[in-house]
Amino acid sequence: MEKEFSAKLSVLIATHLKEESDQIAEALSAENDFFVEEIINDGFLLLEKIQVLMPDILILDYHLKNIDMVMFIEESQTRCPSMTIILLTDKDDSVDLFLFYNASIRNVYPRPIDYQQLPAIVRNAFLVSFKKIKTQSSGNAKKKAGMVIALSSAKGGVGKSFISSNLSLILANLKDNYKVLLLDFALPYGDQRAIMGIPPSTTQSVVDLISIADEITPERIKSVVVNSKAYPNVDLVLSSSNTSIRDDFSELMPRVLKSLRLIYDFIVIDLNPGIDVISKPILEKSDKILLPFTPEIPSILRLINYLKDFQWLKIMNPPEIIYNRQSKKSDREVGSLLSKVLPYKIFATITEDIRTATYSLNYLTPAVLRKTPIRKDVLFLSQQLLQWFEANS
Repeated sequence: MEKEFSAKLSVLIATHLKEESDQIAEALSAENDFFVEEIINDGFLLLEKIQVLMPDILILDYHLKNIDMVMFIEESQTRCPSMTIILLTDKDDSVDLFLFYNASIRNVYPRPIDYQQLPAIVRNAFLVSFKKIKTQSSGNAKKKAGMVIALSSAKGGVGKSFISSNLSLILANLKDNYKVLLLDFALPYGDQRAIMGIPPSTTQSVVDLISIADEITPERIKSVVVNSKAYPNVDLVLSSSNTSIRDDFSELMPRVLKSLRLIYDFIVIDLNPGIDVISKPILEKSDKILLPFTPEIPSILRLINYLKDFQWLKIMNPPEIIYNRQSKKSDREVGSLLSKVLPYKIFATITEDIRTATYSLNYLTPAVLRKTPIRKDVLFLSQQLLQWFEANS
């Protein structure tokens, strides 16, 4: 039986009218290409049920009880992007079609239902959705692949997240046509939400990004990314409080990055310090790895030891060293040590500017918005990355 059903399109029916749902099931079951997974008449835990069944098609009643319909549709399209939703409405419903269009709902079917024609309508809706995903994917293939920039560190507190956000903003404003995505993989509780001014009510996260690994298109990515009104040129995928990751993360993440390269010119990734099961597949697929450090002996020594760990990774290019909080005083104190222990040249420096950095962190405002030495240094860093990108793409 399982082999027979696997060749059919699975359907979940969710309507508040039992007689109607039975008739829908009867009409579809009479066809050779449909299999009705389940019928439910209540919206409670519908999303959880969908995640278990993973149906190809959901026939959804706009008046289903015990469910926030708009929120459900947004969540379901994020978690089950390949599922086709057919929304059943009444003729006198005042439905916000634009809202559902933004949530990728293209099939709104008003009652009364023509049960004889229903299988053809459902079949056509599925084919249209399938063709759309295929068209978007093929369109992406024509775009020059973007650059993945990962920021890691040997220890916390060296300015990794600070540099990630400010670098993303500079890259997004170098040219009007550059599209930049900032991924916060500093799990849990990454800092980018606060730095970029994203409200706490926003629930999308990098966990949702992984869940659509095989369905990432310019249209689908909109269901996962968020955008700060203050900095509209940068898309952001937030960190998650959930530290558990899928067992196949190391297989999915390279596919995610491959798809994102076809949508964005630059993908900047903020990672946790060190190398773990999350950072390893990201580092190995990054074009440039930036390792910030600060001019204290523990930070320098940990950086040296951390650099040795990269010899075991299958990385594209050696990591670049970023000297953060550089000053004349720090050069006097640790300059001679740096010249002796660093294995190669420092890629870029960020000048120490306590006043600007403190203002930025306390008022949740990126430092590069003000004309300061930090802005000048991040601009120089971005220009170096851009030159490398153009020379190697």
